[in-house]
Amino acid sequence: MAGELRADHQRRIVEALRVSPAGASAIAERVGLVAHQVGKRLGELERAGAIEQTGRTVMSAARRPEREWRVRG
Repeated sequence: MAGELRADHQRRIVEALRVSPAGASAIAERVGLVAHQVGKRLGELERAGAIEQTGRTVMSAARRPEREWRVRG
């Protein structure tokens, strides 16, 4: 069950990033999750080679800087 939920979140995050690069809070808004849930998956997806950081920072929904992500390749 937990593995299925993780895989679903990862899939939704990658799909959101295919549209355009974004930070965790913007991704969360696009896919109907909270930023904390997205943040937990970003490292997993980066280690798997699916996504990467753009090197830019964007403002979060809370008006704090956060890393911007994109689909790798």
